[in-house]
Amino acid sequence: MSLIKDLSKEKKQIEVQIKKLSKTRLNDRTSDSWLSLRELKKRKLALKDKIATLTNLH
Repeated sequence: MSLIKDLSKEKKQIEVQIKKLSKTRLNDRTSDSWLSLRELKKRKLALKDKIATLTNLH
């Protein structure tokens, strides 16, 4: 159960980073910011899938 909590905390932290990056991206339209935003979103989706899989097992 603590594994699920840890993963959900990490997911929330990534969501906060995505929000901050999206806000700065409004002014900074470089490809570097786009790449890091895309990478964060991929990590968030992977964590979301992992959490869903673990909750279905319990």
